[in-house]
Amino acid sequence: MFKAFIKQDFILTITIILLMVIGIVTISSTNNSYIAERQTIFMILGLIIYFFLIGIDYNIYKYKSLQMIAYTAVFILLILIYILNIKLNNTHRWFTIGGIDIQPAEFAKIVIIIITASFFTIFQKGEKIIKKILLGFLIILPIVALVFKQPALGTSIVIVVIWAAIVFAAYYDQIKLIIIFLTFIVSSLFITVFIGINFLSANLNLIFFKINIALFLIFLALETILYKLSRKKMYSYLFLGIVLFGILFGSTFKFVVWDHLMKNYQKQRIVGFLSSSSNNYSNSLNFQTTQSKIAIGSGGLWGEGYGKGTQSSLNFLPEDTTDFIYSTFIEDFGFIGDIVFMFLYIVLFSRLLFILKNTENKFAFLLVFGIITMIFFQFVINIGMSIGFVPVTGIPLPLVSYGGSSLITILISLGIVQNIHTKNRI
Repeated sequence: MFKAFIKQDFILTITIILLMVIGIVTISSTNNSYIAERQTIFMILGLIIYFFLIGIDYNIYKYKSLQMIAYTAVFILLILIYILNIKLNNTHRWFTIGGIDIQPAEFAKIVIIIITASFFTIFQKGEKIIKKILLGFLIILPIVALVFKQPALGTSIVIVVIWAAIVFAAYYDQIKLIIIFLTFIVSSLFITVFIGINFLSANLNLIFFKINIALFLIFLALETILYKLSRKKMYSYLFLGIVLFGILFGSTFKFVVWDHLMKNYQKQRIVGFLSSSSNNYSNSLNFQTTQSKIAIGSGGLWGEGYGKGTQSSLNFLPEDTTDFIYSTFIEDFGFIGDIVFMFLYIVLFSRLLFILKNTENKFAFLLVFGIITMIFFQFVINIGMSIGFVPVTGIPLPLVSYGGSSLITILISLGIVQNIHTKNRI
């Protein structure tokens, strides 16, 4: 344990702590001293777990019994939220125990990473890749469905992206497989948009038309490439089958997901994001993003000062300690603060990529790749929400946003990465 502690990447650890401190300082600047204290407790608890996991051999996560226990526990917790009808902010996402909110969907992320990495590490002679990928997706599907139903669209997207990234890493040398995935994705998007061209509002038709044209051209180009690569009829039939499956998937999205599963506020966020910002309808839907942009713009070069940001202190900026904590920080500390902020994240990702590069074990490689994907994707989406680049999805900023479940999940993940790093050095 002590030897592993000495061999850890101290630059990574220091960066992690600094980002968490920035989060706590930003939270306290919004006059929310109570949740700042709670976040401090979460940070201390998370660091205890983090340092403990540095000394735990990551190979233990290969054990099927441990994976089954973790998967079952998360599944049961997600089910219990519905059975007990536990609601917070009109959603089934949290358990409240002793005044502490626990979000099982956050812990599901690391469970999915471990199970998926283990599943695609094991290869059997003569196994079919497509069959294995479909089976792997069926394993995570119950968790994704339960998380989506909460509703937690953003979190369910994160889980699927993590899974897809690990699959990509497992078969990155299989060029044909990558092309298959691209064909599936583009086909699905093309048909989804084509079917949905009139199901939103009239002012979106032009936008959807342009998207249709772009996707159609990409779709046509990919189909041409696939035709050139297909020297055997078997491949042609396989590609055709995947395209047809993509069409079915796109159609299902419109008539099942959009019409019956997605909540009205989720639809409104997407409509508001796609609509022109010049009309009142769009402005009413984009209130959160508009206030976020105002907060960022008012920060200027040096910021308005600690606790002096008008958007957050006067409660104009919603979710100023969670979804839009980046905007709160920039309003207080300005462009100079943003440089420091981004520099810390650059250091974080560079150290993670360094560890990934020096990882030779297949299971460890997929673990680290999945964890990097989880953190990076959440980072990009959260910042994108704040500046209006992507729709608001409720994805927290890793290590900075308020939330015990999210923070501890990230620290568990990074503790595993640190252990893999120590194993590489010993």
